[in-house]
Amino acid sequence: MKNLGAPSAIDVSNPLRILVFYASQAVIRVLDNNLIDQSELDLRSMGIIQPKVMAGTPDQGIWIFDEISASLIKIDTKLKSSALSVDLNQLIGRRPNPLRLIANQNWVIMQDQQGIIIFDQFGSKLKSIPLESTTNVLQLNENSLLYSENGQLMSYQMTINTFQKENNLCPENAVKVYFSEVKCWYLDQGTLYLP
Repeated sequence: MKNLGAPSAIDVSNPLRILVFYASQAVIRVLDNNLIDQSELDLRSMGIIQPKVMAGTPDQGIWIFDEISASLIKIDTKLKSSALSVDLNQLIGRRPNPLRLIANQNWVIMQDQQGIIIFDQFGSKLKSIPLESTTNVLQLNENSLLYSENGQLMSYQMTINTFQKENNLCPENAVKVYFSEVKCWYLDQGTLYLP
């Protein structure tokens, strides 16, 4: 879609419903598993004026952070707002600048310049995890979060509120890292490694 410019993000968490997000145009294109265009969501017509990041959910919803309202908004399958967080400026005492948003059925995770903010499935803030540096690993599992900080892989168990250091299975200089059970897949200098 050359008329929309370059995509800001692509969510392939559901390979049968691929979301292509154009933040500057406030548009999300929905593609099927053959990359055939299914629909277009005009976020501005829904009252989301300046979307910054988005994430799809297993229930076919979409979480979006709107910079104007400084809120997380969930759009359901009927294209209605089904959940709305309070103004995050007031809630966390600063203006968030989100870099990434990931979600599953129970949790919404926002990474910004200063750390990770964890929300429940209704958009209520549960916890902030301050980080000294930007993480290149951020993976949400059913009830745990994997992230890296200063070269150390950490996990946070959300249901029991505990942190744990994990064994680093991937090189620290890897560009992109994905963990599946005990395996680490990583991208380094244009090559994908599956040890």
